This record gives sequence, C-alpha cells and structure tokens, in this order.
Amino acid sequence: MTQKALQGIRVLDATHAWAGPLVGMYLADMGAEVIHVERPGLGDMQRSVNVHGPGIEDVNLVFISYNRNKKSITLNLKSRKGQEIFKELVKKSDIVVENFTPGTMDKLGLSYDVLNKLNPSIIMVSVSGFGQYGPYRSQHCYDLTAQAMSGLMSVTGLPDGPPLRSGGVVADQLGGLYGFCGVMTALYWREKSGQGQHVDVSLMDGASFMVSDRAVRYAALREPELIARMGNRYPFLPLTLCYPTKDGHFTFRFPSEQDPYKIAGLLGREDLLQDNDGRNLPSGFIDIVNLLAKIDEPLREFLAERTTDEAIKALEEVGVACSPVLTIDKLIEDPQFNAREMLVEVEHPKIGKVKVPGIVTKLSETPGTIETLGPSLGEHNEEIYCRVLGYSKEELTRMENDKVI
Repeated sequence: MTQKALQGIRVLDATHAWAGPLVGMYLADMGAEVIHVERPGLGDMQRSVNVHGPGIEDVNLVFISYNRNKKSITLNLKSRKGQEIFKELVKKSDIVVENFTPGTMDKLGLSYDVLNKLNPSIIMVSVSGFGQYGPYRSQHCYDLTAQAMSGLMSVTGLPDGPPLRSGGVVADQLGGLYGFCGVMTALYWREKSGQGQHVDVSLMDGASFMVSDRAVRYAALREPELIARMGNRYPFLPLTLCYPTKDGHFTFRFPSEQDPYKIAGLLGREDLLQDNDGRNLPSGFIDIVNLLAKIDEPLREFLAERTTDEAIKALEEVGVACSPVLTIDKLIEDPQFNAREMLVEVEHPKIGKVKVPGIVTKLSETPGTIETLGPSLGEHNEEIYCRVLGYSKEELTRMENDKVI
C-alpha cells in the first residue's frame, strides 16, 4: 500500500456541520487518523439535516462524504468525565479541530491554553464565523451569514437585481480549506520547533478575501463601480463574455488579440472592426474587450440560432477557444471531470456503492485515497477507548450507562 503523507498523525475532530468537518476530511484523505468526536445519541448535526435533499435510506450523503476516512466516537463534552477523557486523548494526539462558537471550548475547560499545557506540541484549529476575537466574536454564523457579511453577496447578482448568495457553499468550503492550510503550516513549524500553536480561521475572513481585489482598488480609488453588482461583467469592462445559445450558454476561455477579427469574419461583419479607411482597428491586449463589444449584438444573434455544441464548433473552426457553461448534470458526465476523478464510487455498508466528491489535490508520491465513508455514530468507541486509552469493556459499558459516551 502506498504510504500516506500524514500517516502517523492523530486528529481529534470535535466538529459538526460543514466547515469544521472539511478540515478533518482533508487531513483524513492524506492519511491522518481522524477521530470524529460526536454527541452521544445525536452525533454531528449533519447526520440528520435534510437541507440539500433526501439521503438514501436515512443516510445523509453530505455527512458520509465530508466525514469519509474518519473514525467516530461518542463523548459528552459537557460532563466532567467526558472532559477528562478528551484531555487524555489530547495527550496522545497531534491536532484538535473544533468549530464551536468562540468561548465554548473555554467554558468546557478545553481551551487552547489548557490543552497546550497538557501537550505543548498540540495544534488546535478553531473554525468559526467571525474568528476568536473582534466585536462579532460571539455571534452565530452560517455560510449565508458569512457570504452576506463579507461583501461577497453584495457584488453577486445582476445590476438591477438583489444581492445573491453563491450557488455553492462558498464560505464553509473556504473555512475548511483555510483551516487545512493553517494546520499544515503549523505542522511544518512544529517539525522545526517542536511547538504547537492555535490556528484561528474565520468564515467571514475567508469569504471577504474573495472580494479583496475590489476592496483594495476601492480603498484606493473610491470608484462606485468597483463595489457594484455587475452580473458576469468585470469592473470597467463594457461586455459580458457569457452568451446564450438555443440550449444553454458558453463563454470564451480567454480572448486573444486576433479573436475579435476571427469572429467578425465568421459573422461577415469585418466592417465593424475597421476605421473609415477600411483598416483594422488596433487589437492590443487592452483593446480586446472593446473590440468584442463592437460585434457583441450580431454575435449574440448568430449564437441564439445555434445549440451550444454548434456555436462552439463554429467558433473553434475559426480558431477561437471557448467553453460551455456546464450545468451540474452535464458536469458529472464531463470527460475532463471524470478523468480527474472528481466523483468517485465508494462502498457504503448500508446503501452499497455511492458516488462522493473526489480529492482535489493530486500528489505524485503520496496520493490521498477515499477508503471508507462517514462512519456510523460511535462505531469506533471500543477501538479508540480500549486500544488508545486502555479502558476495559466493562468501563466502556459503565460510561455508556452514565451517558458519558
């Protein structure tokens, strides 16, 4: 079996919902032993959430995807015994991931300062809506909240329409990704220094970075257009490079300097790109969009009479590179998407073979793998409590009766 990059790293994943579990998923994909710490009897809230459509036979497809390769234990962190057990596990772990509202871990007696004294090399990753400090620190936050508060929603949508959330769960996904980046950086530092540290990730921070190009320019120029909704158009560009066809939409991959002339030739409208003397207008890099704007209307008329495939074929025949706007049903059948294994089939013990998201980062020597899907609640209690901490089966039964696990 291929060696995994994070083999030998143990993670306590005290998370729920989306952003936090994603940090653990990335670590587990790369070989870390990730122990998902869940509430006795209830588990991670994502197990029962039906927001994104029904699961199969009561199995939540999002949960089993984002908690793949993990082990599940139940532990009541509100009980004194549960807190003691968590601390025992911290002594034998490398990383703790949590995404409670800031202050919750302090109230439980499980703050970074406490855990660091027990294990000075421990790395703690805290993913929250607004971060561990700041005036909004204690406020609840979800993906939509972060999109709204980050400025991202304000620039998403058409100029004459309301702000729109992204079609994907952007803030949560970014929170998981930045959490993973933070923990990997902290692991590298620990290799050099032996010291752990606290990684603080905010959903609002991550989502606001998505509009940082606008923020820095607006801070300098104060141009209202920089903070306006523009649909698919870019600031200061007079054109939306997304075109409707009879059955969908497509866009240019990246217009080259000669593309406007090639398209004008295809349309038989070379005159639109010529001056009064019949000479071609300048086509430098910064002129491309302005030239395309001159042929925009006849191009749209041309495309509206064709299917997406016909439109792309016509443009590619004259050397213009373009791409369809894939709907999700088309995406999951797309040859590039499938060549990159971005949906993979994995066996689930209850529902059989199911497709789940693939691994984005491809490593040549230590590739990540998806070996198991999200575990059943408390599936690994005996393995972790008995093997790792040395509890007897009798003690396990007693803790179950006392609702500690």
